Amino acid sequence: MTTTTLQLKLERGRFAQHAKASMMSLLPMARRLLTTERPASTLSAADAVAREAQAVRDMASAYTKSDPGFAADLFAAAARHEALNGG
Repeated sequence: MTTTTLQLKLERGRFAQHAKASMMSLLPMARRLLTTERPASTLSAADAVAREAQAVRDMASAYTKSDPGFAADLFAAAARHEALNGG
């Protein structure tokens, strides 16, 4: 009977680092949304979609210099979100 042991070094990929940074940047906003009482939204669905897409574009702008590929993916995701949801 033989035993084989593999030792691997696992490194986080670029996507995992950006996903973590994105989630961490959204935490303060989520906390505010959950703790703030506000009246029912008067935004139409199209306005909400446009606002969400703009928020993603703003985040993409922050990554244009450090990671242009990731920024391009975010810009494409914003455009697709608007196209699919009528923004």
